[in-house]
Amino acid sequence: MSISLPQIRSSSAGLGGERSTSPDRVRVSWLEAGQTFFFFSTRLAFGAFLLLTSVYCLLVWVPFSYFGFIRNPLVSWIPLFVRLHGLMYGILLCAVALTLIPDLRRKQTRRGALGFLVVNGIALVYVWRGHALASLRPDLESYIWSMLSLFPLVCLAALDLSGENNWTSRKPARGLNLAQTALAAVVVAAAFAATSVWRGAMQGNEVSRSLALQGFGVSLCFHFVIFTAVGLILGFIKWATSRTAWPGLLNFVLTRAFAWWVCFQLLRTMILPTISFEGTQANILAAVFSFVVVLFATGLAARLRAAGSCGELPVVRAAAPVWLWGFAAVGLVVAAYGIPVLLGKTDWDFVLQRVAVIAVWLLVLETIGWTGFRVRGRTASIALVLVLTCASAGFVSCARLTLYSPDPSPKWQGALEDYAGVDISFKTAYALLSRPMDNKAYRQFYEFLKQNTNLSHSSVVGPADVGLVSDLGPTPGVKPNIFVFVIDSLRQDYVSPYNPAVDYTPEIDRFARDSIVLKSAYTRYGGTALSEPAIWVGAMQLHKQYIEPFYPMNNLQRLLETDGYQSYISVDPIVRMMLEPSSSITELDHDSKSWAELDFIPTLKELEAKIDSRPERKKPIFAYTQPQNVHTLTLERSKIKGGRKAVSIYELRRMDAAFGEFLDFLRQRGLYDNSIIVLTADHGDSYGEFGRWGHSDFLFPEVIRIPLIVHLPPQMRERLVWDPNEPAFTTDITPSLYYLLGHRPIINNELFGRPLFTETPQERLAYKRSQYLIVSSYAAVYAILSGDGRSLFICDAVNSKNYYYNLVEDPAGAHNHVTIQLQNENEALIRHDVGMIDDFYGWHSSQSER
Repeated sequence: MSISLPQIRSSSAGLGGERSTSPDRVRVSWLEAGQTFFFFSTRLAFGAFLLLTSVYCLLVWVPFSYFGFIRNPLVSWIPLFVRLHGLMYGILLCAVALTLIPDLRRKQTRRGALGFLVVNGIALVYVWRGHALASLRPDLESYIWSMLSLFPLVCLAALDLSGENNWTSRKPARGLNLAQTALAAVVVAAAFAATSVWRGAMQGNEVSRSLALQGFGVSLCFHFVIFTAVGLILGFIKWATSRTAWPGLLNFVLTRAFAWWVCFQLLRTMILPTISFEGTQANILAAVFSFVVVLFATGLAARLRAAGSCGELPVVRAAAPVWLWGFAAVGLVVAAYGIPVLLGKTDWDFVLQRVAVIAVWLLVLETIGWTGFRVRGRTASIALVLVLTCASAGFVSCARLTLYSPDPSPKWQGALEDYAGVDISFKTAYALLSRPMDNKAYRQFYEFLKQNTNLSHSSVVGPADVGLVSDLGPTPGVKPNIFVFVIDSLRQDYVSPYNPAVDYTPEIDRFARDSIVLKSAYTRYGGTALSEPAIWVGAMQLHKQYIEPFYPMNNLQRLLETDGYQSYISVDPIVRMMLEPSSSITELDHDSKSWAELDFIPTLKELEAKIDSRPERKKPIFAYTQPQNVHTLTLERSKIKGGRKAVSIYELRRMDAAFGEFLDFLRQRGLYDNSIIVLTADHGDSYGEFGRWGHSDFLFPEVIRIPLIVHLPPQMRERLVWDPNEPAFTTDITPSLYYLLGHRPIINNELFGRPLFTETPQERLAYKRSQYLIVSSYAAVYAILSGDGRSLFICDAVNSKNYYYNLVEDPAGAHNHVTIQLQNENEALIRHDVGMIDDFYGWHSSQSER
């Protein structure tokens, strides 16, 4: 049996040909339908496999993604994909070989098909025996393989397009008319608007009627502009090429070139920046990737149309049956509802959702274009013109007030961003149309931030002198025990000392009443990759993963060694990179298979056992762990019903009970009153605010706010002063421990943390700053917290957008009040602080970068 589809011939309605309008239905046998299904499913599976291989190689090459996704995989399917890569390649190659049997029989395509199988067979042997993916390292080879792995798709596309086509005689394809693009805009905007309201009602976050109506109107205008622009460009190409001697060929080439340009722009502006992949090499990869995707899709489309013209697919109809339109409508509604639900909680800066939305747009446009829908009659034509005129006027009004205004209206900008938080299709359209203004006005600044973010492996920087005191030596006296518990992704408003409405953390509340609650606590880094090292160093970091060797900058370990502590540490991958091996360190959670398995409850039980069995009772104890109980991936994997918030509450109940039991253990052993106990988080998390989930590269209020509760021994506490309302940061923990253990004075440096507790108010106030830099660990997103935590400015160079929030009047950050003056003032502050970090660590963005 030949499991293939016919080649394109000059008599077929191919890529640029007219669709048949014959009213006769084509009888399709089950065997032919099965062959067609096998062919396309095989090609799609093989294409997806190679595209995923390319993405994996790219993730190895990019520093941030290598450490976060490859070296220490947080998602289980990545190592599984690596292990089974050779087997999957072999199975898919055999399936593709079956579809090439007719090509092997045809003289014109025999050599190409045979060459494809031979080259891929050799590649299969290399991958299978050499474990190619597993052996990749973050060097130039992985970058090259990210493009070479796509080569088989080019070969397949060439085979699909290698029929006897007379391109010069081919008529140009029927383009999308304005009626079709207008209808597509209405259908898409209405579907996503309706499902947004429905989804909000189902999830208990109802969208107000005024916001829904206002947002839908604006969404219609934005979708009209985008869809009509696509239709006009394709229409112009058709018009221009029809006046040449080769209309079919030129139309084919120019429409595919336009598709390539769109794909390239999406990769460069919406996808690659989210993993901090910029510059010439990003341009090259985006160009190659886009070319392969468009060429492969073109080949598949050619086969599909050829199959239809030869009777292997039931695509030749005068009109589609009602049930088919019903199926398409249901599919659109399901997609509009499901994209935020299925992808939102595991997405990275909306990348997957935006790609899915654009795919839906293309399908709707193609479906409506396939119907041949046209406006007939003068009245209908006038109505269409009026609709397009009104939509254009509405968009121009929005653009004048917000998108392209140097001083946007806070009311309108707030309304647009509020609606973008509930309607992912509008959010995508909003991002596409708002990008030009920010890029033009602040391009240089955005590029400056990108150059200073996620420095490459080739940027060799040695450890800097970040000593917190001028001379670190042993201090006299009995040392307190130190317990530092950093709950990964714990939100400030999910523990009762910060939110009286919380009733599921009674033990933490009891602990807080006997401790110091720092009400205005923040992280310096939105993401574990740099936040955790910043805790141990007690200072701002160069944006690189990581400076090696790291130990000379590890102020916390140096303190523990100097004062003779016996340490019990959960050595996660980041901590392992920071620590110098030592006999004084006992590893907790040694049997955990992955970072994501760090669970606060068994860790505390193990710590109790090790404390009881420690051989040297006179040595002070230090313990550190960073459990993953409420990390975004842990919450998403949980089988507990009720959504992420419910899972978080469930885990917090467990952790709270275990924490209370551990404190009782310390009391029973006589250790509590001589212990410094720190309960904090490395950053917060988004739980659906304005469509945001997780933390990725966000620096919004819910992500940067953290709990920070410190218990001090009574005899130590009574001689110290502090201000619980002053801004406190994760970088202040280690300097505070230095001060409390008698290592003074702490060097007063803008990049260093400060002691939160001092013997005099004057001493504490000497470290006070008017503003503080906060940075995303994963992308070029920077923020300035100023006015004692009263205001927050965010510069998102990834999405070319700036924000300003008055946290006193708007603590949730719901209303963006950015102005030109605020942008200019805070740009200068960010430039100054980033420049200080560069100078301190001896790196400058002007040096050669990959």
